[in-house]
Amino acid sequence: MDIAKVTTDNNRQKKLLKELHDIVDRPIRLMVACGTQHRTILQHGFLNQLPEEIDIVSGPGCSVCVMPAGHVDAFIKIAVQSDVITAACSDLIKVPGSNESLESVMKKGARVEIISSPMDALDIASREPDKIVVYPAVGFEATAPSVAETILVAAQRGLENFCVIPSIRLLPPTIDLLMRDPELNIQGLLSSDHFNTISDTEAYTVIAQKHHIPCCLAGFEVTEILEGIVSLVKQIKNGQSFFDNTSAFVYSSKETMQAREMVSEVFFAVDTLWRGLGSIKNSGFVIRDELSLYDATKRFSIRFSEGQEEGFCQCNAIISGRGLPPDCPAFGMACTTQNPIGPCMIADEGICSSYFKYNNNTMMSDKNKTDFPLSSDLNMKCVSHA
Repeated sequence: MDIAKVTTDNNRQKKLLKELHDIVDRPIRLMVACGTQHRTILQHGFLNQLPEEIDIVSGPGCSVCVMPAGHVDAFIKIAVQSDVITAACSDLIKVPGSNESLESVMKKGARVEIISSPMDALDIASREPDKIVVYPAVGFEATAPSVAETILVAAQRGLENFCVIPSIRLLPPTIDLLMRDPELNIQGLLSSDHFNTISDTEAYTVIAQKHHIPCCLAGFEVTEILEGIVSLVKQIKNGQSFFDNTSAFVYSSKETMQAREMVSEVFFAVDTLWRGLGSIKNSGFVIRDELSLYDATKRFSIRFSEGQEEGFCQCNAIISGRGLPPDCPAFGMACTTQNPIGPCMIADEGICSSYFKYNNNTMMSDKNKTDFPLSSDLNMKCVSHA
C-alpha cells in the first residue's frame, strides 16, 4: 500500500467534502447513473458525509438490472437445447426470467459455463467443435468493442459454432428519456468515464444543453467521484449546465477510432426494450446481416419480449431514479443478497446489493420517501415519452 498516496487522497477527499458543505445552499437532487460509482459512494460511507441537502438517486447504469425478464427468457430458450453451451458472465447466471434463470436450467442439465470475457467463449468454441457456443452479450456501449472484436475474430478463423445474443444497451438515449420527466426533478447527472468510449462527449453535451442540467463523467475512485459531484454542484449554484469530464483517464483518438470502426462494422443501433421503461429509440445494438451467422437470435429464430417481472420487486422504479432500495417493501426482508429476488440485488453493481451490503442500517429520510408506482404504471408512463 502506498501510504503517501492514501494520505494525499484522504486529504483531498476531506477538502472536497468541506467544499461541498461550504457551497451547498439549497436542496439538490443528483442522479448517479453508474452502479459501480454508486457502490463506491456507499462502500466508503460517503453518502452520509455529503451535505444533507444533496439527494442522490440511482440511474439505469447496471446492465443486468435494466435487462427485461424476456431477454433472460430468450437466453434460457437457447440454453436448454442439447447442442448448446451457454458461456455467460457470473452476474447473469442468477437473474430471473419470467419463470427460470440460467442457474436453474443449469441444475436441470443445461450446459452453462461461467466466463469473464467474450474471448473466453470463443476459446470454448475452439475446444468444443461439436457444440454451438452461445455468448449472451449483456452490457453498455463500453462492452461493444470487445464483443465486436470477438465476432470479427470468429469470422476470420472460420469458427461457425460460435454466436452472440446481442443485449448491449446505449445509455445516453435512456438518460435523455428520464430527463424529460419533470417529476424526477434531476438537477445534475454523474456518470462514469467508460461510457465515453463509444458515446463520446457529444451525447452528454447534447443532454446538458437540451435539458438544462449539468453532466459530468468521472472515474471510479472516491476522489474522482467527489470531484464530479463538486463540478455538478458548482454548475447548479452558478446557473450553468454544460458537460464536464473530470476523469483522469483519457482514451487516445486512435483507440477510440478503432473501437468505433469495429463496432460500426458489426453492430447498428435499433429500438430496444429496457426493464420498466419499455422500448427506447436507438438504445441498443444488433448484429448486421452480413454477420448473421454469429447472431444467435437469427440462428435460433428467437425474438425478445418484455417477459413477466416479479410482482413485488421494485427494481423498475429504483433504476429510473423514482426511489431508493430502502423504500421497497421487499428490501432486506424477502429480498437479500442471500435470497435475491430482483436483478438490483443479484448484480454486483446493482444498487440494492450495494445498499444491503454497505448501507443497510441507514434509515430512509423524509426527503427520499417515495410512493412507488406500480410496474405497469411506470412502464406506460415512460413508453409515452419514447
